[in-house]
Amino acid sequence: MAPTRRIVTVTLSALWLLTLTILAGYALYNSHIYNLPIPNSLSALTLALPPIAGLVLETSSALATSLSSSTRWSQKNAARSTIPPVLLPSTLSIVALLMYETVIATLAGTHITPRGGLKCTLEERWREMFRAKDGEAVARIQDAFSCCGLRSSRDMAFPFPDRTHGADACEVRYERMQGCFEAWEGRERVVAGIMMAVAVGVFLWMVSYLSVIGKDETNGCSWLL
Repeated sequence: MAPTRRIVTVTLSALWLLTLTILAGYALYNSHIYNLPIPNSLSALTLALPPIAGLVLETSSALATSLSSSTRWSQKNAARSTIPPVLLPSTLSIVALLMYETVIATLAGTHITPRGGLKCTLEERWREMFRAKDGEAVARIQDAFSCCGLRSSRDMAFPFPDRTHGADACEVRYERMQGCFEAWEGRERVVAGIMMAVAVGVFLWMVSYLSVIGKDETNGCSWLL
């Protein structure tokens, strides 16, 4: 028997949401491994968005389908354009989900084109690592982008200056003459862009999903009206 439209839609939706979840996981990994000044809460919320969206819409769709097949839901009631009381929680959940996506996209957008104070967050994050003598974190960034220091190859570079190392220790050891700021900032933009893409991807999926599943199969009445 050929698969129904609903089965095909649900299968494609699962694959799409899985892809978005993987992208969000990649963004979370990069944010953590490179100590980017992106809040962990934002990364975590982005990772949780696709599965939450899938759960909310599938639950809402199942509720609408169950209601449409119930003998208590008459053809007369189905033709009305108001939201049935039993569906109000589902509609509110979708509205909350749209707000959730908007918050993620907006916050991620602030990290795509860092200016002014946002550039300071990168510098402050590096200074925190320098003050804490977190050589492992600084070295990870330097090795990832083949650079030394922040603004220049001698600006708070690892190995940190001490009795046996001068400010040019990284230059001498690795023969790198370029600071890490631009490349590090670029990675922040990429990660923030991925987070925004996840939010937009979930929104586009919602529109497509609702256009296929969000209609009553019996009378063609949209349950979101």
